[in-house]
Amino acid sequence: MLGISWAELGSFTVLCLILAATPGANLTVVLRCARQGGQRAAVAAAAGLTLGKVCWAAGSVLGLATLLATSPTAYNALRLAGAAYLIWLGVQALLPARRHATANGTTPDTNGLSVSSGFRRGLAGDLLNPKVGIFYTTVFPQFIGPHDPAVPAAAVLLTTHTLVLMTWYPTVSHLIIRASRRLRHRPHPATLDRITGTTLIALGIQLTITPP
Repeated sequence: MLGISWAELGSFTVLCLILAATPGANLTVVLRCARQGGQRAAVAAAAGLTLGKVCWAAGSVLGLATLLATSPTAYNALRLAGAAYLIWLGVQALLPARRHATANGTTPDTNGLSVSSGFRRGLAGDLLNPKVGIFYTTVFPQFIGPHDPAVPAAAVLLTTHTLVLMTWYPTVSHLIIRASRRLRHRPHPATLDRITGTTLIALGIQLTITPP
């Protein structure tokens, strides 16, 4: 295996799956993009947040993530910026829910959110999440053995994380969209907007009060 053992790769893959399956800001943003722009926007959002992780991985090599791990000021600044972004996304979700409170059906508005906008939302959401930086500083290196070549091993791990994310998030958003279409008593679209909006705001507030 290039730069890493199968055991290390297997353990890292399981961890990536657990983290991806855990409800959080990333999944909520992807589902919100799917709701507004359909599957293509959801895939674009997943690609954006994946690129964000690539940037964090590169930043950890350059010492950026290490700075966040050791500087409370830098960490708090990014944490508050990320919280503000999540709250802003939540408010944006609640406004359409109020405007279209009398709409029917759950079909995503494929003429709404563009692919590029979905990509930017995913990228910004990930870059403004300091916990991703801490992950790539503290957890990520644990899967690279002392005798593993660092650069090839990191490339394999990052590729694995990318494959997990680009498989998990689009698949989950697709299944949720299909399930919502097949339900006999379809949820009001404004209700879906309220759920995602409230969730994003709650995650933003939680990020502001969570201690570093």
